[in-house]
Order: sequence, then C-alpha cells, then structure tokens
Amino acid sequence: MTTLLRAENLVKIYHQHQPDEVRAVRDVSVAVQSGEVLVLRGPSGSGKTSLLSLLGCMARPTSGRLFFADQDVTRLPEHFLAGIRQQSFGFIFQQFNLVRELSVIDNVLLPLYPTRLGFAEMKRRATEILAQLHIDQRRNFKVAQLSGGEQQRVAIARALINHPPLIIADEPTAHLDSQLAAQLMEILTELHQAGKTLIIASHDPFVCDHPLISRRLNLHDGQLQEPGA
Repeated sequence: MTTLLRAENLVKIYHQHQPDEVRAVRDVSVAVQSGEVLVLRGPSGSGKTSLLSLLGCMARPTSGRLFFADQDVTRLPEHFLAGIRQQSFGFIFQQFNLVRELSVIDNVLLPLYPTRLGFAEMKRRATEILAQLHIDQRRNFKVAQLSGGEQQRVAIARALINHPPLIIADEPTAHLDSQLAAQLMEILTELHQAGKTLIIASHDPFVCDHPLISRRLNLHDGQLQEPGA
C-alpha cells in the first residue's frame, strides 16, 4: 500500500485567543493508506467533523501539516485546494447538503462545474452512477420529493461523480433506520471493492464494528486515543 493522505501534528482552534476559544483538534498525526477503510469513532463533540474537514482540505489547520499524495497541501492557495477537492475527494455529509429544489441529476452534476467535460458526457456519467446506485428512475424528481434513503443515494452519487480515489463520510448513518444503514454499508463495501479509500467518522456501533472497517481510531476531546481492535 502507498500512503494517500498524511497528517502531522494537526491542530484546529476556533475563535483563537477569544473567551469562547475551542480546541477542536489537538496534535493529531495519522497516515491513511491507499485502499484502506478508516473509521474515526468518538462521541458527539469529540472533534470528528473538525478532523474530517482538515483531512478533506475543507478547512485549514491552525498548525500542523497535511500531505496528499506526497504533496504538502497545508498552505496552498484556495483555488489550488478547490481543484484537489474536486478531483480527488468525494464527500458524503451528515445532512446530505442537497439542493432540495433541484432535480436529482442536477444535484449529482454540481461537483462537475466548472469542468472541461461536455454536457453530454457529464449527463452520461451522472446517469451511469445513478443506475449503479439504483436511483436512476428518480433522476428527474426534485430532491424534496425523495425519501431519506433515496436522498442518501443521491448524496453518494454526487460524491462519486468525479471518480475520486478518496471518499470522506461524516456520520453517514445518522439519519437512517437500520435497514437503510445496512444498505449504505453494502454500497460502501462495493466502493471499497472498486478500489476506493474510505475515511468515515461515526459513533454508530453498526458502522464502527462493521467487517468493512480495516482500522479504527478513537477520538476524544480532539485527541487520538489508543487504536481500537
């Protein structure tokens, strides 16, 4: 395996030097290998989402360094970071972050803008991914018309539209019942089998103890604890 992502002594402080200062991530170092499935587990408020934001280049650390594919991306200008996010990361958010008044296919296409792809190729790619996730029959429906499980599939399709090597999922089962959670883990298993690297933040035992997970890290008060079995 090769190291896809490496964090060195990451620190994230919100409202630094203010009365409401919050140290969300404290001196975290971790290496993520290509093809592994890593879960960050810990209770609400443990810093999982903040750490995911740093690892996904969505937020900048207060201190520390982040390397993606051996490139130091810590202080890159935002337009370079945006390009890396677009090409290399797929994000599955806890709240889905879909545009409810847009159609399913328009939501899936959003990460492709701006792009050099022609619209026909963009639509072909989106239709193919929606078919893989068994949601293509809803492609012209507005998101507001979908069930929670259907919305989750649309969110996953959107995360995959750029064929990213790394998928980052923040509490992906938080709003799903047990049946839908099981379906989600089946989808993530298929993604892993297709060669994707996965980083999942969750406090759901169903996710954390799932056979798909290859490594577990415990996060408490923004610090990594001894790894779980």
